Amino acid sequence: MDEITPTTYITYFVSALLLGLLFFATGNISEALQIDSLDIIIKILIIIAICIYAARRDEFNSFFNIDFSPVYLLIIVIPVIFSFILQNCPLDFEPYPSFVITTVVGTITTAIWEELYFRYVGCSLFSDENGKYKWYNVIFLAVAFSIGHIFNLFFNGATATFNQIFFTIGLGIFLLALYIHTRSIIVPIIAHFCINSVADYFTLYATEEAQAMAYIGDFFNQFLAVYIIVLIVLGFIILKRHDYLG
Repeated sequence: MDEITPTTYITYFVSALLLGLLFFATGNISEALQIDSLDIIIKILIIIAICIYAARRDEFNSFFNIDFSPVYLLIIVIPVIFSFILQNCPLDFEPYPSFVITTVVGTITTAIWEELYFRYVGCSLFSDENGKYKWYNVIFLAVAFSIGHIFNLFFNGATATFNQIFFTIGLGIFLLALYIHTRSIIVPIIAHFCINSVADYFTLYATEEAQAMAYIGDFFNQFLAVYIIVLIVLGFIILKRHDYLG
């Protein structure tokens, strides 16, 4: 890989911020251009672009490497814990069944493009020549993953947005460890989809006033605080135990 320079950090961070801004603005752009589900279309285009990038690097086939590991059990356990947290949040639910298909497709495409960009592309840029990672690069990639959510300030408010940022930093470290350890992008995509689908299920059936709470819960809820810490600790345990930290 090429040398990691300050420009690499700045470029990646800014691109993550711009992608967050793009998806924040898709609603207005979609309305202006009269294009339905523009956000999903953009996600699919990003997925295609990264797949072409991987193919040109002769790494596309590596996306499908799946070596069995007990770590896979975390894909089941973590969403169950998240579901438990959300069920303990004070929510008021009303069904909106017409949004089900859009929500499911959106959840799938989000999991795929974010894993391809923030795990595959991120790892290809910030690993050393031995395929190892500095601890601060792991944190940097997690922060870059979370920063795009900052634009939720405009419709979710400060509390819910910063809660979501803290949550996605923990999730980013955990998913990065899954990707590095399993050597497959499929595993973190599945984990990401499972966790997002739990959140989206609650958001789907929550009233508008409760949607922000449904997505992330209350950061001061002890379950969520512990959950974030567990994600971070598990991520670093996986990376340290299997000697991925340089």
